[in-house]
Amino acid sequence: MSKQNQGDKTPKYPGILEATDGTGAVVHSETHGSEAAGAYPITPSTQMGEGWAVASAAGMTNVKGRRLLFFEPEGEHAAAAVTAGMSMTGLRSTNFSSGQGIAYMHESLYAATGKRLTYVLNVAARAMTKHALNVHAGHDDYHAVDDTGFFQLFAKDVQEAGDFTLIAHRVAELSLNPGLNAQDGFLTSHVIETVRLAEPELIKEYLGDPADIIDTPTPAQRLTFGAKRRRIPELFNVDYPALLGPVQNQDSYAQGVAAQRPFYFDHIADILDQAMREFADLTGRAYARSVGYLTDDADYVLAGQGSVVPNMEVVADHLRKQGLKVGVLNVSVFRPFPADLITRILSGAKAVTVFERVDQPLAVDGPLLREIRAALTQGMENWKARPALPYAKVTPLDPATMPDFYSAGFGFGSRDLQPGDIVAAVNNMLPAGRRRRQYYLGIDFIRKGTRLPKLQIWQEQLVDAYPHLADLALESAGELNLLPEGATALRIHSVGGWGAITMGKNIAMTAFELFGMDVKANPKYGSEKKGQPTTFYAVLAHEPIKLNAELKHVNVVLAPDGNV
Repeated sequence: MSKQNQGDKTPKYPGILEATDGTGAVVHSETHGSEAAGAYPITPSTQMGEGWAVASAAGMTNVKGRRLLFFEPEGEHAAAAVTAGMSMTGLRSTNFSSGQGIAYMHESLYAATGKRLTYVLNVAARAMTKHALNVHAGHDDYHAVDDTGFFQLFAKDVQEAGDFTLIAHRVAELSLNPGLNAQDGFLTSHVIETVRLAEPELIKEYLGDPADIIDTPTPAQRLTFGAKRRRIPELFNVDYPALLGPVQNQDSYAQGVAAQRPFYFDHIADILDQAMREFADLTGRAYARSVGYLTDDADYVLAGQGSVVPNMEVVADHLRKQGLKVGVLNVSVFRPFPADLITRILSGAKAVTVFERVDQPLAVDGPLLREIRAALTQGMENWKARPALPYAKVTPLDPATMPDFYSAGFGFGSRDLQPGDIVAAVNNMLPAGRRRRQYYLGIDFIRKGTRLPKLQIWQEQLVDAYPHLADLALESAGELNLLPEGATALRIHSVGGWGAITMGKNIAMTAFELFGMDVKANPKYGSEKKGQPTTFYAVLAHEPIKLNAELKHVNVVLAPDGNV
């Protein structure tokens, strides 16, 4: 949960204390704020679309009392097209998707940007089908959108997932640019946490009504609409017919592509800052396009997006007690990339390890590291060009102080990442460390000490053919218990269909509702589900719980099926 930035002043809208998962937080924000949705069920975003549909069927109304509309077309491409169409009629529109659904709708995302639409795409980020099908967490779908012109947020926890939905709508409607709000599939979308949901009154005040007449935000928009415009323009209006998406030849098309940068894209970062300030003023929950945690004096920085960030913060706290100056960089906005903030946050760091939940092995670096390197390169160019600054908002960086960069691939398909793995990444950066530049965490290519003769022979053949294989994954620094002091950790072992997941959720909700405890609870199961082994994890504490990983240290184990 974000810290308040207003001292002891109680914000106007402190939020509704609740325990819910990332899906519930997004659905709460969307059903109270938006008017229309296009969705086609795809794991793990299915429940977001279903929750929105249930609210619509129940007659829930939006900020102006209108009945919600819901469309469930025959596929993601159609869902995106319907969402775009509803946005063009002046409705506050949203969409929910993941994985292959993002790939199927990819073509239409370019057009949504070019037509200056205002809808928000909510994503429970999921691994793409590569060598095998996987429906769990990965950033493949998130980075598939990088080139479309959508602005892109990524929530690190349930609180941010719900709040970023509202911020994304405000930014989209002020900038006339569609946006994407992502959270890690299952690892956030299905994790129950103690949060503060936005009050309906806050949503109404913060977002306003789509039909409101507002001051036109930018010079380019004023040249198009005049001094005032409808909050969400009605591009489809029978009284004012317009041609959208015509065929253009060479001269016109090139001019139109280039013009979008100064007239629209270059305004988005400032509008994001404005929307986040306005949200903080109302709620006390402060966000930024990129956030540093303990980075003011950090020698070593861990950078990432999504649910890994709270884990890195817990590890940073732990290592600080041992005298290591470790900080965390949360890249909460990927597009537009916050080069101005990141160059300032990383200025002075000796080394940075970038955690990537996607593998792009034919690229020079992972997508997040590529952007961070580019940002710091701009900082060095500013240093060399002083007093002139080619990149006006980027902090000049002395090339002699450029940090060393390391790339850690992790968590593909929700593969578990333990605190010991993150400590290993920090150790790798230290003067006495191995300083491997690219590696994987949480997996092994060579199983040391195996007592299986056939596996040993096979591994020897692999190492003979690929000598670097043994160094391609870092060993964990060992098991660490970084849960809050006095927390109760619970693990349930059962089989799918026996109701253990429901039981675990009920335990967490009872602890929250009856005892006011902070909770973090989530299931683990594969695609098989029914009849197959399932595990449920829950932590109950009297303070916020950051750690988001499989529980190795538990106080209670319940096993309804003795065989498991």
